[in-house]
Amino acid sequence: MQDRTSHIWLTGPTRAARQAAAAGLSPAAAVECHRGLRGPYTGAGELMRLLVPAAHGRGAPPTAGTRLSVLAAAPELGGLLGAAEATLTSAAPPGERTRWYARERTRRIANGLVDFLAAHPGDPLTLVLHDVHEADATDTEFLDIALRRLDARRVRLVLCGPEDAPLPAHLSARLDGRAEHRAAPPVAAPPAVTGEQFVRTDGTGGADDAYRLLDDAERAKLHDVRAEELEASPVRAWRLGALPHHRAHGSSPETAPAAFEAAVEHCLGMGYYTAALELNERMAALLGPDAPWPVRYRQLRQRGLCLALLDRPAEAEAAYYDVLSRTTDPKVHTTVSYALSVLFTRLYDTSRKDHLRALAHINTAIAFIEQLPDAEDRAFHTAFMHNGKALVAMHLGDLAGALDLVATAMAAVDDGLPADRHLLHKSVLHHNRAQLLARLGRGGEALEEYDRIVAVDPHHPEYRFDRAVLHHQQGRFEAALADYAEVEAISPPFVELHYNRGDLYVQTGEGDAAAEFARALELEPGRADARLALAELWLDDDRAADAAELAAEGLSLAPDDPLLHSVHGTALLALDSAASALHSFDRALTLDPALAGAHANRACAHLALGDHEAALDDLTTALERSPDDPGLFHNRGYVHEDAGRWEAAVADYARALELPGADREELAERLAACRSRLAGTDR
Repeated sequence: MQDRTSHIWLTGPTRAARQAAAAGLSPAAAVECHRGLRGPYTGAGELMRLLVPAAHGRGAPPTAGTRLSVLAAAPELGGLLGAAEATLTSAAPPGERTRWYARERTRRIANGLVDFLAAHPGDPLTLVLHDVHEADATDTEFLDIALRRLDARRVRLVLCGPEDAPLPAHLSARLDGRAEHRAAPPVAAPPAVTGEQFVRTDGTGGADDAYRLLDDAERAKLHDVRAEELEASPVRAWRLGALPHHRAHGSSPETAPAAFEAAVEHCLGMGYYTAALELNERMAALLGPDAPWPVRYRQLRQRGLCLALLDRPAEAEAAYYDVLSRTTDPKVHTTVSYALSVLFTRLYDTSRKDHLRALAHINTAIAFIEQLPDAEDRAFHTAFMHNGKALVAMHLGDLAGALDLVATAMAAVDDGLPADRHLLHKSVLHHNRAQLLARLGRGGEALEEYDRIVAVDPHHPEYRFDRAVLHHQQGRFEAALADYAEVEAISPPFVELHYNRGDLYVQTGEGDAAAEFARALELEPGRADARLALAELWLDDDRAADAAELAAEGLSLAPDDPLLHSVHGTALLALDSAASALHSFDRALTLDPALAGAHANRACAHLALGDHEAALDDLTTALERSPDDPGLFHNRGYVHEDAGRWEAAVADYARALELPGADREELAERLAACRSRLAGTDR
């Protein structure tokens, strides 16, 4: 019987050796991950194409947000599962796309795919994935999460690659911790690959010796034939990998830049930004130095956008200045000046942010608008650029001014654009207005805006999530729960939903808050807020050992988190490990001396170890930071009492009783006891 206690990292000297060793593991599915085949989700998408129909036939199809993850990786399954519901973002024409997905979207998709695998019915599965060293970032992210979350006894992953495979650091580290390394034994060399076979495997299936011996015309014809096959395939993902490759090497290479550009646009629209940048760079190499300006501009614009969306603002800035240096076209200067403004007000880290420079760039963009010849173009850019200026104003702290700028943008849309154009951007403006109204404390008006945009874009999860947060903040808990439930149904799984719902359950005392925080940590173990919240619930539930283990796991991920050190100390204190708890509190307060709670709890550790003076020092420090906390006066009174300082204890207990929220019955009892001891001392 095979050992299934861990995943496997299978390396070998040749592809044939790895394939033979993997086949000996009796896999339920074996797929290729080389991004040159189908680009993003080459491996994960093929797994879904193989496994989902079988699960569907057994009455266990992916549901809710998991279904949307499957459709993102393998949209062809829409015929079986129903196509993903359109949003204004997904349905926007190319020229009207003004909103891009956050980078976290692919993590959400990956978690949904793992949810599907984890819930599969039937016998345990072994899944083989070849050429992971050539996988797209979406696949390596999926594999990283799958290795962490999947129990190898139910779903065992076998990742295959050369012995010296260059893997992304995050995946290599995960393999070290979660996979057994096995070396495939050598096998007899397979027959040499012919030139035709090399082309039909899209350049990923062996040595290219025979291919290079073909004459140019024969080689180009083979690429043409393969390109036509892929054009006709129902699997559209071929257009993101192999198809542009074959067009570049076919008999009409001048058509290749358009194929690459279309692939980049698709990847940008889906949030696959690493793939988009790589494809864009290959397109740039094909264009050469003499490319017509419109084509070159689109390539450069795509490059800058990819870099910005990948959170590489310094490189994006250089790319944008490159564009500005090449043209005096006012429309280009308007668009690129806006992009530079966003870099400085939102994308750069704190040390490089410069809101005044951002304001200068957005003012430059606005100054160029009147030079645009088309009235509708002017109306759109007036709306877009004033919305961008509102972002800068908000970051400068001028919320009222930002709201006025959004109003200017909305007026430009209403007055200058047809009712059926730029629907996405209109919804973005209303969303921004809702956010600003909420920040200004105008919750009723903000809610009206959210109701409006949810009505016109009901399947976009961000709008419902933000409306749920507003309901939550204003105490409309049932409405918040309804929106959170809807978000769960229309989005791949994401951590903020479960953390917020857990927080709501804590406030209301209803629902399973611990399950929500645990689910948040299942999706993203690095979420310290969910870890802290769950640990505190477990401490309240007399599960100190579990809370200590949970905090220790968090500290392995974030060793310098003072709150995690503090809750770890609290759990150890509950386990009667005062000395170890003291060490944790010391570390917490070294990292953040302002943690009043850590001071208060360290006082308990000091008291348990018999050090009254240190305990009093900590409680006095805590009271300097929280002077109206009755619990701190109560605790300091107890330390005084334990040290026999009855007068000081009486003073602290009496002060605690004057404050709201005090434990009046306990305090009255302690106060009476100390006064009695004090009276006895006087006699």
